[in-house]
Amino acid sequence: MEPCYLSDLLPCEKESYKKILIKGISIDSRTILKDEIYFAIEGKNYDGHDFINEAISKGASAVVYSKDLYINKKSVDAVNNVAMFKTTDTLIALGETAKGYIKKFKNIKKVAITGSNGKTTTKEMLTSILKTNGKTLSNKGNYNNRIGVPLSVFDLTSDVEYAVFEMGTSIFGEIKMLSDIINPHIGVITNIGFSHIETFNGLEGVLKEKMDLFYGINENDVIIINDDDENLRNLSNKEFKNRKIIKYSLKTVNVDVYACDIEMSQNKINFILYHNNKSISIVIYVNGIFNVLNALAAASCAIALEIPLIDIKTGLENFAPPKMRMETVITSNGSILINDAYNANPSSTKASIDAVLELYPNKQINLILGDMLELGKSSDKFHFELGKFINSKNINSVSLLGEKSLNIGNAISNKNVFYAKNKESLFSFLKTLQKNNSVFLFKASRSMELEKIYEKFYVSLKEEAIN
Repeated sequence: MEPCYLSDLLPCEKESYKKILIKGISIDSRTILKDEIYFAIEGKNYDGHDFINEAISKGASAVVYSKDLYINKKSVDAVNNVAMFKTTDTLIALGETAKGYIKKFKNIKKVAITGSNGKTTTKEMLTSILKTNGKTLSNKGNYNNRIGVPLSVFDLTSDVEYAVFEMGTSIFGEIKMLSDIINPHIGVITNIGFSHIETFNGLEGVLKEKMDLFYGINENDVIIINDDDENLRNLSNKEFKNRKIIKYSLKTVNVDVYACDIEMSQNKINFILYHNNKSISIVIYVNGIFNVLNALAAASCAIALEIPLIDIKTGLENFAPPKMRMETVITSNGSILINDAYNANPSSTKASIDAVLELYPNKQINLILGDMLELGKSSDKFHFELGKFINSKNINSVSLLGEKSLNIGNAISNKNVFYAKNKESLFSFLKTLQKNNSVFLFKASRSMELEKIYEKFYVSLKEEAIN
């Protein structure tokens, strides 16, 4: 964050507050630094109000709170030098403060990305591209919600030329709130799928929530549309009058940006990118054809920013995929382990399975699957349908962890299916499977922590090789 006066960020009625120097924003009293504003955020497992005294003792310049306070005696003197702001909702105040801060940077080009699948990979691909042309900021890790996005905004400085913000959502209205903070010049929805479908009451609700990003794009700015998504394909140009629309696709050439001559090998995909009768060959070092679609989304955003194709090529070829997204290792005995356990929903799980089958047609495929969460009343149905999908594929074994995953096995009639009571029994079963010429795909919702089994299994295979 660039140092500024408190009056640049918050409405200051007291004259003594206006020239207080602010060097940063914090919601964590453990890491707060001198001259930062402390926002007392109330979370599920903690209440930031309980740590206001600690924040003050560490040198907070200001405190934003919503509950009546008890300041201990040691903090009384400090409070006299600390600006105290009471508000009805500290989370909203954090967003409004970020909204005011980002307005200082009028020359930064801002891109917002949302969608059910692929938004993090698309963000990282686009960031890699834009870095070839100028200093680029993007939100780190899972900083994509009502707390993470505002905190990412405060990382902006005057020398940043491009800012890329991933936006997630778990409640109605969250995308609108985040779009209102960022006010992006370019918006892309990667796809509409089954993530958080419990919250949004079906695909229509998911679409409605994600579409708030497009409605938040100003006139003369750019909307990026995935033409392969049937929920997005037929969006009316009239509905977004005076916005420039760029469409991308893997399935048709009748769009602005598309790919042809796709060749996949392990951890590498070659393809030709086309735009406006121009083309360029690109290699991305990832697995899964869905990552070509993510690359097209990133390329479309870059094209909207007038980035040359040669720089798009350089950025995509320098891209390294995030952890736990088709992360692949080959052990000394020839086993191939694929960690795709960052998250899962029906569409992303089917896409991952198809990617593995296409990449390794002559190997034994073993699926290690856990529950797909937040699917609402249709959860059992979605798990059962995934089982039917697996039943039609050339799969050697299916290992299942979690209560919901029982429904996957109920739909499978011609495969080797193992139901694990816990992580220990799952690990024990995996050790009994044939290792040579075998592929193991790990996929589940994040809270299932399937990556821990992946790591343990990988270590055991290395130890076997040593012995």
